[in-house]
Amino acid sequence: MSSGTPALVHLVRDKIPHQIHHYEIPETDGPAQARGERVSYGLAAAAALGILPAQMFKSLVVALEHAAGAPGAPSVRQEEMGIALLPVDREASLKRVARAFGARRAELLDAAEVTKVTGYVIGGVSPFGTKRPLPVVVDEAVLSLPRVYLSAGQRGLSIEIASADLVRGLDAVVAPISGAD
Repeated sequence: MSSGTPALVHLVRDKIPHQIHHYEIPETDGPAQARGERVSYGLAAAAALGILPAQMFKSLVVALEHAAGAPGAPSVRQEEMGIALLPVDREASLKRVARAFGARRAELLDAAEVTKVTGYVIGGVSPFGTKRPLPVVVDEAVLSLPRVYLSAGQRGLSIEIASADLVRGLDAVVAPISGAD
């Protein structure tokens, strides 16, 4: 069964084994929004699927800044971006993310830019099937998990995938990107 998101099309096209899970997440009501509360989509998805938050991975889209003249740095000033994947119960260290990408600095993109670059909305960003291919770094926590869950490209839809297939299917780098520096 496929809802046809770009992520699912990518997985089927590349014959990457996966399972699809549908779930419902609570919407933040008007008074909660007025107080500045928002849904933590990853934690809500993990709870709805009945899995540990450590098994649900979030996708953070970052802009990368390379040092001038650094190996791998674009010769023409151009913005490079990447995706950092880590468990929803962890915080990314942007210094570690930058280091993993071989960049001097990494900065989170705002919601509008994330959608523009990936084609996905916050809470539904998948590293598979983005508008343009982006390099991916996965937190080393993936090595201790046989299977992980991540967005299938829309809110309420998740992919369950073997950790090895995730890393291989994305040609991702595995590195310690969560925690304090």
